[in-house]
Amino acid sequence: MFIQGTIKFFFHGVPLFLLLTGYLNTKKEIVPRYYKGCVRILGSYLLFSVATIAFRHYYLGEEKSIVDWGHQILSFSAIPYAWYIEMWIGLFLLTPFLNILYRNIPSKGQKQILLLSLYLLTALPDLFNRYGMHLVPGYWAICYPLFFYFAGSYIKEYQPTLATWKAWGAILAICLINPVFNLLFIHDHSMIQVAGGTTGVFSGPMYILFFLICYRLDTNSHIIRTALESISKLSLDIFLCCYIFDALWYPLFQQWTGYVTPAEAGPWFLVIVPTLFLSSYLTAWVKQKIFRF
Repeated sequence: MFIQGTIKFFFHGVPLFLLLTGYLNTKKEIVPRYYKGCVRILGSYLLFSVATIAFRHYYLGEEKSIVDWGHQILSFSAIPYAWYIEMWIGLFLLTPFLNILYRNIPSKGQKQILLLSLYLLTALPDLFNRYGMHLVPGYWAICYPLFFYFAGSYIKEYQPTLATWKAWGAILAICLINPVFNLLFIHDHSMIQVAGGTTGVFSGPMYILFFLICYRLDTNSHIIRTALESISKLSLDIFLCCYIFDALWYPLFQQWTGYVTPAEAGPWFLVIVPTLFLSSYLTAWVKQKIFRF
């Protein structure tokens, strides 16, 4: 459980998606071609929403009216993970204007002040406004996508580097905060996330460090490059359909292996997670081929 507690803090993809969005979209402008790009995303969301509703109705036995299911599509809850699409729509619409804002900040130092301001506004509330306390302004905490977007834009422009061993050391130290604290001070209780959530004081810098490790990596292996390219193109569809396989495979693995607690499930990680990924990947790949045809 100590190992799982260490790993758990690291396994969140949304900040990396947002950093990559800022890194890759710095040149997006207000042109018709840009706005046409949302059609494919929203089409995928609608398709997998209908597929998930069918799965929830016929396999999980959820009984709802057509009106209720339609409301779930519009409220981004037909797929339990689809909150990301709701967030993405706003970020997509704002991206050209965010780029105008960023490009017109005159100096590197002022861009750093922008990042620091967004970091303080979005990360501090996660640490200090909990357990009934409200110690810092928290109204703007929901704007964390802007922090990661501008951080990605900053990395794209200035190409910062950091010694890999230092970055990994800092990441490991951050990941150890929760399990070490619980080991020393918490007993007979589920793990308390003292380090905060995925957009908090510690996690924000951690994901930026990991991005700095990865964004300049290169490989001459054609197989690796082809695999990564394929996964990247299908990543959104993989994300949208993976709930179906989460709801399908986890109970089956629990039935087959007999695990009850997370500690018992740990050794099965290298079986369960690849199975979930491959199922989602193949579904997304088939959908892509059908749409191309």
